[in-house]
Amino acid sequence: MVRRTLLALAGLTGLAVATAPGETAAAKPQTGRAEALIFATTFGFYQGIATTILLNEYDIFDSGDDVILGGSALTLATTAGTYFGAAAVTDRYGVNEAQASMFNSSLFWAVLNGVGGAVAADVETDSLLWSTLATGWTGQAIGILTAANVDRTAGQVGLMNTVGTWTGAEALLLLGAFGAEEGYSFWGTLAVDAGLVAGAIVSSKSILGRGISQERTRLLDLGAFAGGLAGPAALFMVWGPEEDLRAWYLSAVAIGIPIGLGTAWYLTRDYDRVDPEATTADTTPIMVPLAAGAF
Repeated sequence: MVRRTLLALAGLTGLAVATAPGETAAAKPQTGRAEALIFATTFGFYQGIATTILLNEYDIFDSGDDVILGGSALTLATTAGTYFGAAAVTDRYGVNEAQASMFNSSLFWAVLNGVGGAVAADVETDSLLWSTLATGWTGQAIGILTAANVDRTAGQVGLMNTVGTWTGAEALLLLGAFGAEEGYSFWGTLAVDAGLVAGAIVSSKSILGRGISQERTRLLDLGAFAGGLAGPAALFMVWGPEEDLRAWYLSAVAIGIPIGLGTAWYLTRDYDRVDPEATTADTTPIMVPLAAGAF
């Protein structure tokens, strides 16, 4: 397991992975390969862009042409290296939808933490970029370790993301509704992290996460989004675009999100239920006349 994790880390950071002599790769699940490759390659592309900006900040390039040529070559190298490294790892070891979701979620939320923390600390551009790179690399490592050692379904990961996303949204909306002048990045990021922890516990330790599919979690997200739109829309039809009602509109969104989420949960309560009769194979013999009844 340790060797597998190290190889995965090497592949997803753009390093080459070689097959040991005498080893053959058995058929592995590949249902999540495309999703994992897209996220890993996108971060590889970002690594090239961010590194180019950092090198330019430190006056490594002599001219604007050097920035363009050197940055293009560097970005191409990090993008291609990450893609082919990740492709080699996923081709050899396989990756299902749940593992891809765990890796992608870890990478995404880690980078978001890096951005939120840097903005909250009001740092310079180079520190912001270093923060996103460091948290991105950390998120990749955590995602690989989690995907390799934790048994979760794609639906459970999706439920965790749903709780984290809308917890963070609620925090930002409430800050705006109460007229907070600062602290959005810090408290928003902290709320997201708390929501992710709560979502991970709920999805794995309670009945709510048992048998839930990724499709249903997307419907829950849609319900929360619709609820968030319905609240202010109702106020708009009654009062119109009054600027002094900004807090009311934000409060309406904050109230509409959990209502929409709860409504979507109730309406989709039977979405993942399996009908035993529908899954029972029909063994009734079928008489097929062949060769004019000769058989």
